[in-house]
Amino acid sequence: MNDKSPPRDDLRDGSSEDFRQAALLKTGTLQIAISPAIHLAKANEEIVFQNHEKEKRAAELVIANKELVFQNHEKEKRAAELVIADKELVFQNHEKEKRAAELVIANEELVFQNQEKDKRAAELVIANKELAFQNEEKEKRASELVIANKELAFQNEEKEKRASELVIANKELAFQNEEKEKRAAELNNLAFYDSLTGLPNRRLLLDRLHQAFASSARSGREGALLFIDLDNVKSLNDTLGHDIGDLLLQQTAQRLESCLREVDTVARLGGDEFVVLLEELSEQPIEAATQTKTVGEKILAALKQPYQLDTHEYHSTASIGATIFSDHGQSGEEMLKRADIAMYQAKKAGRNSLCFFDPQMQASITSRFSLEGELRKALQNQQFHLYYQIQVDSSHRPLGAEALIRWIHPLRGLVPPDKFIPLAEETGLILPIGQWVLETACTQLKAWEQEVLTRDLVLAVNVSAKQFHQADFVAQVQAAVQHHSINPMLLKLELTEGMLLENIEDTIATMNALKEIGVQFSLDDFGTGYSSLQYLKRLPLDQIKIDQSFVRDIAIDSDDRAIVSAIIAMTQSMKLNVIAEGVETKEQRQFLLDEGCNHYQGYLFGKPVPIEQFEALLKQS
Repeated sequence: MNDKSPPRDDLRDGSSEDFRQAALLKTGTLQIAISPAIHLAKANEEIVFQNHEKEKRAAELVIANKELVFQNHEKEKRAAELVIADKELVFQNHEKEKRAAELVIANEELVFQNQEKDKRAAELVIANKELAFQNEEKEKRASELVIANKELAFQNEEKEKRASELVIANKELAFQNEEKEKRAAELNNLAFYDSLTGLPNRRLLLDRLHQAFASSARSGREGALLFIDLDNVKSLNDTLGHDIGDLLLQQTAQRLESCLREVDTVARLGGDEFVVLLEELSEQPIEAATQTKTVGEKILAALKQPYQLDTHEYHSTASIGATIFSDHGQSGEEMLKRADIAMYQAKKAGRNSLCFFDPQMQASITSRFSLEGELRKALQNQQFHLYYQIQVDSSHRPLGAEALIRWIHPLRGLVPPDKFIPLAEETGLILPIGQWVLETACTQLKAWEQEVLTRDLVLAVNVSAKQFHQADFVAQVQAAVQHHSINPMLLKLELTEGMLLENIEDTIATMNALKEIGVQFSLDDFGTGYSSLQYLKRLPLDQIKIDQSFVRDIAIDSDDRAIVSAIIAMTQSMKLNVIAEGVETKEQRQFLLDEGCNHYQGYLFGKPVPIEQFEALLKQS
């Protein structure tokens, strides 16, 4: 019992690796960024370890209490022995006095009885020996008492030591419980909140949306979702860096919270997308929509205010899609989808605006997705065809044609270009489609070289902005011209005004590079954009095409006649060729001829037709 118990902190179950990881987690040195799922697993392991430690400390406390009971029992035993020793000492003192009395009697008898002298002397010797023995026993008992007192002091010291260990164990248990609660709070934050803004994440939003559905169904009051997407955040990240972009997101979160009531929720889905959940709106759908619109406009105004991002002042806008809880049978994901669809409509409407979802919009989006999937298959399934619309001079002599793409769908039939060209632009499919058009046009020019009737025809090909601004566009055109061994002067690329004004210096460089090999350029839809004459005179153009929107009413509209006359006069002064598209009547042709325009394209001369019909039309001409 005199041995000190070894420290208990080094007694741990489990592998050394598990202990090492648990200790690292405990001291806060394990700084590994883990996914929420792994983090949760590690936290569970930590809780199991802490519970095990708690049971271990409890077992040690039981052992310490048993040791203390044993020591107290030993203490009482020593105290009892000390009482017995004291009683023995009293008894011995009594015996000593008794012997002394007997000695007196013996001396008196010695006086009276000399004969008894030797006997009493012997008895006195015996008594003295007994007294010596008694004294020796007394000293022995006194030594035992000293040892008992030392043992008692040691036991008290051990008791205090065990009490200190118990205090330490309780503190350790309290620390572990505190760490357990801290880890649980961290796991809760990781599972339900966005780490950058502190807002609820998608998971918590869907949970609150589910509760909002139930509350709305009970109360009859409407609710609403606002899907908010910040405009042009990518350009901010690309120019000033993602740390500045993060500041924008954090300040946006603060502004959104300031626009809402306590019952409402604002969440961040990720990137630059936020969602606002409005509850307890009016029972009347129209009034609820009005309330939603008011909140949306308040948000737009708040997000439009300048941001101070570090040392930069930044202006931003947002696009908001909204949907009302008009159908409680819908899921939270479906409601988010509806608000998202409405948000994209807001972007199409010019950004910095609010749009409400309607079923026709969803049907349109569904149709669009279906068309996109079929569009991706159209090229590989050879469903695209080039139609050709003739271009003539004032004598009806064929000068060339414009190649126009047509999609012949096996089920839909002829899909109009205005239905799939914008979709191809949005999805990037315009690049492989544009390359196919270029290659097919060059193939046709090569075929025309074999016939006297067609060998001098110029073929115009429309080029999209994305296609034109590719870094290797010049190389693509050069490769097509060389591969098909065509005369590049018979290939004319038609460009629109808008695409030319984007990166004007790069545009001029690209055009000059293609002009060097002989490719011609026509400026299509002239007058519908915002061309600057200062830029226009720098472009290496060969032709300007008057848009059909001006040609359509020149016979009856004086403004259109004035515009067309001005365009023709300008092109003549710049020594450029001019052609009018959309010519459908003789009156239109005559006006154009009178003003000095000698090249025409339109239904008056021929519709866009397949190559076989086009070549037949040439022979008739």
